Amino acid sequence: MSSMPAESIALFGGTFDPVHQGHLELVSFAREQCALARVIFVPCARSPFKDHDTVADSEQRCEMLQLAIAERGWDDWASVSRFEIDREPPSYSWQTAEHFRKTLPEDTQLRWIVGGDQWEQLDHWAEPEKLRDWLNFIVVTRRGSEVQPRPDWRATFLEFDHPASATAIRAGKGDPDWLPISIAAYCQKSGLYGR
Repeated sequence: MSSMPAESIALFGGTFDPVHQGHLELVSFAREQCALARVIFVPCARSPFKDHDTVADSEQRCEMLQLAIAERGWDDWASVSRFEIDREPPSYSWQTAEHFRKTLPEDTQLRWIVGGDQWEQLDHWAEPEKLRDWLNFIVVTRRGSEVQPRPDWRATFLEFDHPASATAIRAGKGDPDWLPISIAAYCQKSGLYGR
C-alpha cells in the first residue's frame, strides 16, 4: 500500500499594507509552479528591519487579506495566520517557522516564499541555520536579476514581474487596477491611503 505524498505548504510573510494584485498573482504563480497544496499568508506585526508602523493596523491588514482570498475564490487552499500579529513585535521568521513545524503534520514540506532581495539578506536574519534546516525556499526574482544559490540551502527560483507597489499605493499613486475590487472598496470606506 503506497503512502500519500507529503503536502507542500508555503508561508508568505509580509506587511501587506495593502495586499495588492502583485502579491496575489505571485501566489497563484508559485502555487502552480511548485505544486503547493496550501498557501498561508502571514502578516507581520512589525519587521525587525523596519522601525515604523504600518499605515493600516493589524486587523485591517488581516481583513484585507481575507477579502482578497474570498474575491479570488481561494478559500479551499489559502488562509491567513494571526501568529505574528498576535505576538509582541518584532516578528522573527525562525519563530514563525518553528510554530508551523509544530502545528502542521510532521511530514509537511514547509516552504517559504521570499523575494530575491530577502534571499540575499538571509545571513542577517535571526537564527538563519534554523531556517536553512527547516525550510525549502521559493525565491522570486525579477526577470534579468541574478541571485546566488546558497550551499546547503534548499530553494526553487522563479522569475516573476508585476508593476504593483504597496509603497506607491500608500502614497496615493499607481494604477487603480493594482488593488482587487474588494480591497479598493475597503480602502475607500476606511479612508486608507487617501482613497
